[in-house]
Amino acid sequence: MAKVYYGFWKDEHIDNREKSKEEWTDAPIKIHKDFDGKEPKVLINWNGFLLFDDTVDIVDALAEYMMQISSDGCCGRCFPGRTGTRILSEELKKINTGEANDDEIDKVLKMAKSINASAKCTVAPTAVIPVIKFIENFRDEIEKSCSNNSPEFVTHITAPCTAGCPANVKIPEFIEALKDHRHQEALSIIRTTMPLPGVCGRVCPHPCEDNCRRGLVEGDEPVSIMVLKRTPWDFEYYNNKKPILPEKKEDTGKTVAIIGAGPAGLTAAYYLALEGHNVVIYEMHKEPGGMVAVGIPDYRQPRHMLRKEVELIQSLGVEIKYGKTLGKDFTLRELKDKYDAVLVAIGAFKSRDMGVEGEKAGYQGVLKSGIDYLQEFSIGKKPWIGKKVVVVGGGNTAIDCVRTAIREGAEEVNLVYRRSRAEMPAEEIEIVDAELEGVKFNFLMNPTKIIAKNNKVVGIECIRMELGEPDESGRRRPQPIEGSEFIMECDTIIPAIGQFTDFDWMENDIQLEKTKWNSIKVEDDLYNTSVEGIFAAGDCEWGPMTVVKAIGAGRWAAVTMHRYLTEGKPYLTDEEKLQLIMYRNKVFDKKEQICEPKTIHRVHQEKLPPEVRIKSFEEIEKPYTEEQAYLEATRCLRCVRMAMIGLN
Repeated sequence: MAKVYYGFWKDEHIDNREKSKEEWTDAPIKIHKDFDGKEPKVLINWNGFLLFDDTVDIVDALAEYMMQISSDGCCGRCFPGRTGTRILSEELKKINTGEANDDEIDKVLKMAKSINASAKCTVAPTAVIPVIKFIENFRDEIEKSCSNNSPEFVTHITAPCTAGCPANVKIPEFIEALKDHRHQEALSIIRTTMPLPGVCGRVCPHPCEDNCRRGLVEGDEPVSIMVLKRTPWDFEYYNNKKPILPEKKEDTGKTVAIIGAGPAGLTAAYYLALEGHNVVIYEMHKEPGGMVAVGIPDYRQPRHMLRKEVELIQSLGVEIKYGKTLGKDFTLRELKDKYDAVLVAIGAFKSRDMGVEGEKAGYQGVLKSGIDYLQEFSIGKKPWIGKKVVVVGGGNTAIDCVRTAIREGAEEVNLVYRRSRAEMPAEEIEIVDAELEGVKFNFLMNPTKIIAKNNKVVGIECIRMELGEPDESGRRRPQPIEGSEFIMECDTIIPAIGQFTDFDWMENDIQLEKTKWNSIKVEDDLYNTSVEGIFAAGDCEWGPMTVVKAIGAGRWAAVTMHRYLTEGKPYLTDEEKLQLIMYRNKVFDKKEQICEPKTIHRVHQEKLPPEVRIKSFEEIEKPYTEEQAYLEATRCLRCVRMAMIGLN
């Protein structure tokens, strides 16, 4: 942990100037002590500043920060933002002579406070905070600051929503383009970090919206970022526009094998192909998309639209070999010998057992798992279900199962979950939609035994639960209530209580080191495994997560794989390290007081009514109109932020 000489961070005043270096206190945030041999000297961002070296010229650093804000951070639509911050930078350099008088220093402080109060965006007002806090708390340091020890400065521009997005989509930028009806430009911005915007605009759990400052406005809601992300893709798709892609670089002669055509594998393939590498994907299913294709029904993610996005990736020269299963049709060792680098992105397709009596007895009506049910349905097998269906689980897979069963004609569909509704990992909107479609939710219940007659399921015994102390997940642990068993009638039981990665293929293959959670172990942020030249990303590396997290992992893996292929080792740049520091220490402050007025109510998508949508697998949620997209885009507060670190 870096040690602080002095600084001001959020509401914390830190002063170790009268202490020896051994007595300096730890930084209030986690920060790398080493940037490829360079040490952090000073950190400045919207929260304040931290000085890690007593020889650094802090006034010069603040002046540089304000100049960077003026040139790169501000949009230029108001005088205090673009011009005011530049003038403030120049004034800071003027007082950094060792001879500044109080009037000149007061002038700088007054100017900073004026920008804070009058700039129209949120970039400049937050950017002047470190200047204000420095002068208010460490004014005496101005005379000592002209040391001419100016480090190498590295900056990173972000936003609370962008930092909350695992794929790091440049959200304020693409929304700004969308607001100006520049749809294809907006889509190009999204594709710089996410090649599957049509998918993520439909099935993403949108953690970015949990980090939207518009949601902190009293009585208001976050910007509908997910739907806005889908909007330019819908514009391109429905208007048959030719995608605008970055120019593909010259062929490097390097070859890459990717195992799995899910979100992580497809994403890595896209960015590696753009870098000029020759990419081949090995996919066990007959079509691309991984869990998106075989685990998410068409009413949420139409298959033909997913294929359209994959065609774009293939247009870059990416080859996909379908029906190829690791451990059956090829080995990891064979790929390692044949290709310059390999990415393992096999997902988590193996289902967990319920662990109840009768589960393995072979009764008719007990399906293998929710994932298997959805997979079979997706390839047209139409697995048998009866009239009374019980799905066990609380995640999105369980919700997809109950909603599919309703569409398949089940007369009564019950979901059984051992915790309360508040602990369900499924998205709230999916739960609400399932309720509207007629699904019955049974909370604080857990199956204990399958009841069968003549080898056919007739019911499931459950026990009622109560919530105890929180477990390792942070959710309150469910505990059975003794003597509360009861039987729920049913003829079909679908377990959907979680998935994990199948590593049976590794028994006679290369042994990759695994974590204690039984996922592939990779070096932090670099995605390289214990075997040189082999990388891993997605659910097999992290555990079952979201589509957007897999996309983010696939892109970062492509970044480090490219450097391995071209420079011999994977690494992150200083700017990327600064980016990860900011994201892990949170850009969004959920306690921040926002005084912005409400503009318009959040624009919600039109949906098929429940009585209509349960009769087919037609997509439920309809695209925004251009007017709706414009209105929703105007709600964005453009909360751009900049961080700067000085290195020596």
